[in-house]
Amino acid sequence: MIKTKRWIVACLFVVVLVVTGNPRIAAAHGDGGFNDEYVYATTRSVNDMDMNPALKLTLFPVTVVLDTALLPFALIAGVVTGS
Repeated sequence: MIKTKRWIVACLFVVVLVVTGNPRIAAAHGDGGFNDEYVYATTRSVNDMDMNPALKLTLFPVTVVLDTALLPFALIAGVVTGS
């Protein structure tokens, strides 16, 4: 069971690398752009909030961990919705 999970995770990792690193896929969008609004969006929104800096300081570690965990999905979304 553990080997199957490792194999699935490895395959997903390869797919993410191929999709985000292949210039032909980026060129298929016409202008070859990458939409970066999804990458670290939570951290950026906390940074743009009008709130007490001490409260921001406590939220940043949580948002960085959350955004890092969701980074593969953000990269895929950036490729798919390329501007």
